[in-house]
Amino acid sequence: MVATPAQAQASAGPADNFKGLQGFDDKAAPSFAVAIVGDLHLEPGPQEPLFEEARRQLVGAVCEPGVAAPRVVQLGDLGGYKFRPGSRECFTRGREYLAGFGLPTTLVTGNHDLEGDEFETDEENLAAWQEAFRQKHYWAADVGPATFIGLSTVRFRSNPWSVHEVHVDEEQLQFFKEKLEAAQGRPVVVFTHAPILGSGLKVVQTVHVKNRCAWLNHSSDPHAFIELVQQYPNIRLWFSGHFHLSHNYADSISVVGGTAFVLTGVIGECNRDGFRHSRLLKGTEEGYELYTMDHDTGGLRLDLKHSWDDSSSPQPLMPEDELICDPAAGWLCSKVDCPVPDDAEFTPLDLSPPVTWLNAGPGCMLAVQDEIIVEYDTRSMSPIGVVCMDMPDDCTAVLRAADGSEVDAAKTDGSAAVALEVMVPDGELHQRIKRNQAGSFYQIYQHNKWVARKKKEAAEEAARSAAAVSAAR
Repeated sequence: MVATPAQAQASAGPADNFKGLQGFDDKAAPSFAVAIVGDLHLEPGPQEPLFEEARRQLVGAVCEPGVAAPRVVQLGDLGGYKFRPGSRECFTRGREYLAGFGLPTTLVTGNHDLEGDEFETDEENLAAWQEAFRQKHYWAADVGPATFIGLSTVRFRSNPWSVHEVHVDEEQLQFFKEKLEAAQGRPVVVFTHAPILGSGLKVVQTVHVKNRCAWLNHSSDPHAFIELVQQYPNIRLWFSGHFHLSHNYADSISVVGGTAFVLTGVIGECNRDGFRHSRLLKGTEEGYELYTMDHDTGGLRLDLKHSWDDSSSPQPLMPEDELICDPAAGWLCSKVDCPVPDDAEFTPLDLSPPVTWLNAGPGCMLAVQDEIIVEYDTRSMSPIGVVCMDMPDDCTAVLRAADGSEVDAAKTDGSAAVALEVMVPDGELHQRIKRNQAGSFYQIYQHNKWVARKKKEAAEEAARSAAAVSAAR
């Protein structure tokens, strides 16, 4: 017996009926509460209870009495490797998990959401994502007093360098500008998988900076986003994930002008520092409150509070005794490691890492820091690449001009330098790094792995074909 459409609809579960953005828009709502969920990387097996408990905690937090519009936004990277990230199987599992919130829910794509091994192109992979979640990958919605905007990555295979760069294309940029123009007079809250250059958020230098996939459009025009923030001061909050870091850092919330950039942690065990955190944003006509949800304790911590009509910079409220990285390190709080102390007393580290700064041309500075050399863009005060990964103890870094003379990197802007030399204590050369084609010193540590894989597969197929022809003779 064939079920009627009505019977099929009645028997379908929440995941079958999931439609991203369905019921999300509610401009008349006097208040909202949004659970912002970072990278999921869902895995079957022992971690499943962690995800289920975290979902119950977040539903309880956003469905408090008096909240007119409880919502959920997920920031991308749905599946772990047992669910084959970017595959239809992964999208099905992610949809099932998000449908379990039982609330209006929407999401954006992350870098791992487009690496499906069953697809040959980014366009095909993105279309499968859209089909699974029944929504466009970029969107805008008015919820109560605020306009929410989500932007997604559209490239994996076609990224020029690291496949994991989060790239927002020109179509989305135009959409973003149009929505910002239309929303003038209303506060705007933005959701992307990776943060933007110039946000000042904590970043993992030896992973995302090294591979130049830390910021939106890292290898193309990363300054475009902070320029829009400067142009449209009604962008009040910008949420991102990508780094798998907790909220217990001075730069897990960074304020630029009147905009708060907010790093969002993870629910599962794929964290880098031992904490499982999500964000909770509450809003009314008057203003907003931003909380950390600690999934190990189930507790909420107020991290930020501000009025929509207050154009001054909001001030983070995180308790200093919960910080696990030295805020005095400034930009360099984003150093290589910020380990969780064994005694679980999360106090600021007493010593900042020793740093030597070298002017390396207009807008470019090199930080000789611990065992690495990091290149910073002074326009955005952000790390944009790694120059050297293996500084031996007591090495010195020297900028050299074309004639071999040492460039004074303190008294000049360093423009005369054509190379950076790392010298061991006895004066011997350890490594020489020339300026790259972009005129900078950062190295390309990660080329496009998808292209390399396809070349390898083609070579293997050619070898098999040649062997078959030879055997047939």
